[in-house]
Amino acid sequence: MSSTGLHAHQRFAALAHLISVVCTVLAVVVVNYMIYTVRWQFAELHPEYVIIQPATISRAISDPLIGNPFAMWMLICAPMLFVSELIMFGSFIRELKRAGVIPSARVQKIGRVTAIVITLQGLASTGMILLSQFRFPEYNDMHMFGSYLFFFSQAFAIFTMAFLSRCYDRLAPLPGTPLPVMGRIRLSLIAVPLLLSVFYLGLFLIKESISDPWRDLVYQTYVTVELLLCSSFLVYLLAWVPDSLLAARTYLRF
Repeated sequence: MSSTGLHAHQRFAALAHLISVVCTVLAVVVVNYMIYTVRWQFAELHPEYVIIQPATISRAISDPLIGNPFAMWMLICAPMLFVSELIMFGSFIRELKRAGVIPSARVQKIGRVTAIVITLQGLASTGMILLSQFRFPEYNDMHMFGSYLFFFSQAFAIFTMAFLSRCYDRLAPLPGTPLPVMGRIRLSLIAVPLLLSVFYLGLFLIKESISDPWRDLVYQTYVTVELLLCSSFLVYLLAWVPDSLLAARTYLRF
């Protein structure tokens, strides 16, 4: 590659990473803000409901006054999350191939894992859009389909990202690829969504079969863990931002 072509590649790669960072940070902040505030708004507008039981996110957005703005922001943020990961992970694997110092079999393996991550995030983003656009009480089936699609796809996307992070950790550090120190941080962070996912699934399966006096406690725990699980997904996505920032800085320094 000529000097001019190399510099053009580096500028493009830096810009791609910066776009990924902006999309990730904006989407994470907005989605995290929205999932908490919709429940607070629902409690203010429907105190008679929350006296009986706390509202899930799904129940909270069933009110059009709350659900319509939520749906608009999910329609913006869900594609942003997908695009940010497509750009970031795509840039990492391109740099790995361009460096030419890693055995091709290992590069191909990382490429396959990258494709799985991007596909799962695409499904999760689709689920976010479906659950926000199709809401109770008119579209129960479509809303539940979107909810299941989001939670399962996002969980598996996060866990596959953790495996991808470990794949990069086993390589010699290369400019423009994930940082070993962030890999160690992500290895610690992944325990949170993993434990919360198992706990949330267990609560989901038993919440209807539990009788008094534990029913209220179980349901309150269920709706609380729902929020914490979503936040843990978002925080893990945010843990990739330093890798993109350093990659962009590396390209701009050349």
